[in-house]
Amino acid sequence: MILYTPFPLELVFAEKDGAVPYQEVVVSGVTLVVQPVGSGLGKIVQIRSTDPAVYLKPEFQPGQQ
Repeated sequence: MILYTPFPLELVFAEKDGAVPYQEVVVSGVTLVVQPVGSGLGKIVQIRSTDPAVYLKPEFQPGQQ
């Protein structure tokens, strides 16, 4: 594969130092991707479910803690 870019390779292939660690948590049978914000606390980033009804529940909406 050839990559054509005007940017230096160090910039293109640089790893991001500020990567946020996410965790997968199962709550009431629903898998959630959570960003830890404190001791035992987390902010919901993503819902991983095949059930459409889960996406309508306000307690599982992204941004909730």
